[in-house]
Amino acid sequence: MRTDKERISALHERVLRLQDRKRINTWGTLSAGLFALLTAFIVMVDVPFQAIGSSDLSGSSLLEESAGGYVLVAVLSFAAAVCITVYCIRKKQGR
Repeated sequence: MRTDKERISALHERVLRLQDRKRINTWGTLSAGLFALLTAFIVMVDVPFQAIGSSDLSGSSLLEESAGGYVLVAVLSFAAAVCITVYCIRKKQGR
């Protein structure tokens, strides 16, 4: 037979394992959703990708053309990188 102290200790360990599993599932769902959202935006934005050397003033040509797609992809990529970095740091710390 286990003592009350052993049962309480086992209960606390079980609660911690369940909380870790819930946290991992939440991060997995968020990262999958972010990937799906990023993929959807890339598909929806129909921006022709040109070679950088195609014009002498490639920086100014972005001002004349529609550069919204490039900005959107850059912002979403940055957000995905931040989420992945936070996830890796928390996983390394054991939270």
